[in-house]
Amino acid sequence: MITISRSLTLSFVATTLVATAACSDDAIEPIDQEVITTVTLTFTPTGGGAPVVVAYDDPDGDGGAAPTIDALGLVAGTTYDTTVRFQNKLETPAEEITDEIRDESDQHQLFFTGSAVDGPAAAHPGAPLVHAYADTDANLLPVGLANTFTVGSGTPGDLTVTLRHMPPVNGAAVKTAAAAMTVRDGGFAALGGETDAQVTFSVAIAVP
Repeated sequence: MITISRSLTLSFVATTLVATAACSDDAIEPIDQEVITTVTLTFTPTGGGAPVVVAYDDPDGDGGAAPTIDALGLVAGTTYDTTVRFQNKLETPAEEITDEIRDESDQHQLFFTGSAVDGPAAAHPGAPLVHAYADTDANLLPVGLANTFTVGSGTPGDLTVTLRHMPPVNGAAVKTAAAAMTVRDGGFAALGGETDAQVTFSVAIAVP
């Protein structure tokens, strides 16, 4: 589990990848770090069909081979059940960071932004991807490990996935029902907590 004595750190270096930062609580002493090398999104058509899988993958970590980032291609008129998975492939077998995020889901939330997205955290009416959360934590607040995307025929763009850690501060909750709206209206600078991971995928839409 992610506990108060640990942090979740991601270092991505790529042209389509936005910044990263450490995930930390109000710890006074130095904390161990955990690494995310791989972020995988799986889009499964709700009516049946082959899933679309895209990933950011840097299995040898910083300083080795260049990471790979897949382009995302979806079909207009389709609704997809979408999951997000985080792994550390520097460990053998690969460590499932997703499990730790799920265990600490009351302190974490994923946000889906970018020019191709309209949803709780991104106000782009007419964008081709309409996002909705499909999971909640113990407080019935969204998490974002499970989602739905309804695809229209809008202008292609990009999809940015951001994992945010929002532990309580002085006993006061930082993760609230207004978190996605805060990002939508003011960006991540207006939101409490720290960014664990942020990666951007280019989006193309096929019209059947």
